[in-house]
Amino acid sequence: MKSIATPRRAAAALALLCCLLLASGGAAAQTASRHPSFAKGLGEGDEKTYIVADRAEYELESGWVTFSGNVAIKYKGLELRSDHIRYNQKTGDAQAAGKVVLAGRDGSVWQGEKLDINLKDEAGKASKIDIYAKPFRVLADQGTLSADKTYDIRNATLTTCTNDTHAFHYMLHTRRVRLRGDRDVTAWGAVPHLFGVPFFYFPWYWKDLDTHYGFRFEPGYRSSWGPYLLSSYKMPLYRDKAIGAYFDAKTSVDYRVDRGFAYGERLGWGLGDEAAGYFSAYYADDEEPPVGIEDPERYRLRLNHAWNLSGRDQLLLNALYVSDDLFMENFFRDEYREMNQPDNYLAYTHLGDSYSAGVLGRVRLNDFYTQVERLPEAWFNLNSTEIGETGVYFENSTKASYLNKEFDERYDPLPESYDVFRFDSDSQATLPLKFFGFLNVIPRAGYRATYYSKTLDSVLVASTVETVATNEYGDVEYFTQTGANRESHEADADLRSLFELGTEVSLKSYGLWQDTPGNIWRHVVEPYADYTYIPEPNLLPEQLYQFDEVDELDKTHSVRLGLRNRWQVKPRGGIKTHERVYVDFFADVNLEPEEGEDNIESYNLDSRYTPNNWLRFDLEGRYLVAEEQIDTAAVRLTTWHQVFSSDLEFRYRADDSSLLLANLTWHFNNAWSVNAYERYEFETSQVEEIGSWIERRWDCIACRLYLSVEPGYDTLSDGSKEEDDVKVSFLFWLTDFTPANIREDGSR
Repeated sequence: MKSIATPRRAAAALALLCCLLLASGGAAAQTASRHPSFAKGLGEGDEKTYIVADRAEYELESGWVTFSGNVAIKYKGLELRSDHIRYNQKTGDAQAAGKVVLAGRDGSVWQGEKLDINLKDEAGKASKIDIYAKPFRVLADQGTLSADKTYDIRNATLTTCTNDTHAFHYMLHTRRVRLRGDRDVTAWGAVPHLFGVPFFYFPWYWKDLDTHYGFRFEPGYRSSWGPYLLSSYKMPLYRDKAIGAYFDAKTSVDYRVDRGFAYGERLGWGLGDEAAGYFSAYYADDEEPPVGIEDPERYRLRLNHAWNLSGRDQLLLNALYVSDDLFMENFFRDEYREMNQPDNYLAYTHLGDSYSAGVLGRVRLNDFYTQVERLPEAWFNLNSTEIGETGVYFENSTKASYLNKEFDERYDPLPESYDVFRFDSDSQATLPLKFFGFLNVIPRAGYRATYYSKTLDSVLVASTVETVATNEYGDVEYFTQTGANRESHEADADLRSLFELGTEVSLKSYGLWQDTPGNIWRHVVEPYADYTYIPEPNLLPEQLYQFDEVDELDKTHSVRLGLRNRWQVKPRGGIKTHERVYVDFFADVNLEPEEGEDNIESYNLDSRYTPNNWLRFDLEGRYLVAEEQIDTAAVRLTTWHQVFSSDLEFRYRADDSSLLLANLTWHFNNAWSVNAYERYEFETSQVEEIGSWIERRWDCIACRLYLSVEPGYDTLSDGSKEEDDVKVSFLFWLTDFTPANIREDGSR
């Protein structure tokens, strides 16, 4: 029995061994050998996938490959990284686990513990989500990514902050959030938190990632308004980001305690680089209108549009209508300073290869402004063009205008308006010559013909004035004084002819030297003289209706003598040359002065000093010799350093104004900044405005406090003194969505 059992056991053992071998062979048919340090590109062309890993195991029949250790898979701009990824190259499916990171081609970054995704469709589902899709960061337990690059996430925390998760300065807790690539974000059941404190509830919240849509508020105080709250809501009516087209609306509701409610609506539109514009209407039921304004219903209407019809054609439209001349100053002070009188025009411009042409219409919409209307004005400019191969260059500027001057209706007595058709053509020929390789001589000859449909006939009219007075003894005495006044009457059409001869002469020389650090310096010296002779025209300025500088042209016999200096430097090893100093000093000399007048009319200076890449100093001015005074001057100091920036400017105009403008911003660190600004009028020794703001920034939010004072100096029509206008306001915004105008009153 024993001898028989042994062979049977041996046979059974042999059969079992064969089964194990067969089973081992079957497993070998399913799993290939392991490959350490895997780095390979799979597929071809656009479908090629690059894979890097420490180890790889193949499942030959199913097409799945399991990668382990520092795995990175790149496919069409997507990059998937993890400790462990099971990937099917045929279908594009990937199953990742352990420190998963998915970087999108749009800059988005997903982080989590587990992700199932199809790289070809860019769709999948994830758990333990931490997504960064600029500028938002989203934290949640689970969510999906669809083929149109849309994240749909439940019970998420949404923020633009970059600090630690337990210390977000601003965030939204949402029941559901949908994040669509670089387009927009939508949240349902959103509760915003500021420094960890919930303060509102949005059943529905939507945010465009390109444009600042939504609510804006500016609380503050102003002496002329009292406490106030400016509020607005901006929303899109139509938007196509593919072609850059949009049509949006902004509704404003403002309340000023001392002035009442005001309402505004602004419609904006655009079509990429081709067209953009807006229409705005603002109405205020003013409870305390200024002295002289009887109607409390005050308003402003404005239309602005720019249309690039082609690469060479442009249409510009601007129209501004106000209820009274003080409305802009009362409610839109900054806009008033830039344009204290409305400019209403429609202009078309065409640019040719060697010319430009256009049509301009300028009208007065409000009767309480003085303005020259152009109804219309057509113009044509021929650029300097060589005539054949003669070396002679010809240029021309021509305008045909119907001009009408209307005066402010509040004048007493009201001057009579006048209108003229004027055709003005200015032609000039030049012949640039060069001698000895350094002397430039450019003689020129010109003729300017100006046709007027009406002129003035000026005559002297004798007048006698009788004065009655009482002498020291109480007797009445009569005094008679005879004089002459010049009176002008409308005359027939006429043509004014202006001939011009002139020559510009200049030469240029320079020297080079190298400083100790190896920078190469160049000093360029360019003396020049520009001679002009225009004989007395057949029509003098007093015989013409005056509209602009064209009607002021008269006899000229002068020469401009000047000297330009330039100091330029090319840094060691650099390519670009930087101009550090530019000085142009010239004098205008009258060669036929009137008896008793000086030959030299004025001295002029135009200079710039740029010692480095963050500082510039400008100085320019004009000194009139006959008057022995500075006519105009401007001094500007501009800095744009990373720590501070400043604009310091002094403007001077004789018998007009002497204004100092100062603006300094100092960044103490990444968190704190402060600004101070001032406008001071030396002519009247008055501070026009002085103010400051202080700003606090966190990593995702910022707030700014404004303080300013505009002292009151004027005496009003009722005899009372104008009060100081004190302003205080507070602004708050997300740093990733900084509005175009931080102050709300600048965007109504």
